[in-house]
Amino acid sequence: MLQESAATQSERNWAMLAHLTALLTVLVGLHSGGVGSVVALLVPLGMYLYFRERSPYVAFHALQATVFQASIGIAWVVVGAIAGTVLAGAWVVTGLLSVVLVGLLLVPFALGLTFLTVIMLLALPVLGLVYPVRGAYLTYSGRPFEYPWVGPLAARTMASPLTPDPSPLS
Repeated sequence: MLQESAATQSERNWAMLAHLTALLTVLVGLHSGGVGSVVALLVPLGMYLYFRERSPYVAFHALQATVFQASIGIAWVVVGAIAGTVLAGAWVVTGLLSVVLVGLLLVPFALGLTFLTVIMLLALPVLGLVYPVRGAYLTYSGRPFEYPWVGPLAARTMASPLTPDPSPLS
């Protein structure tokens, strides 16, 4: 994790804005059927590219925000695809077996599975907003913040050299 105490107020403001781009990503995604979320990810990515040479502190938080938002989007698509496939199968089996009245016993199972899917698909965007808002608050306050799983990845990326060593091998 980068030194929080060395960050200026301006850097903390930019880091806060990087985390708050999650609000933009969710709002644009809602209004565009999800397609705009991909475009909205360019905002924290652009912040990372702009600040990576100027401020490691802002670049670290912008990189975290980009990876976290992309991860939430990918998880939402994967959960939706898997859940949709399972739900379709459950309802098809229930419908086919309803012909012999056995399927009527499966209706509560299929309804429960549908309810669980809706809860999961609503929880991911909420999670995708709660962590960034917390991150924005903590970075603005000058306190350390890392997303689970994403923070260490961003720290390793920031620590590794982005360009190879130009010295010849001897």
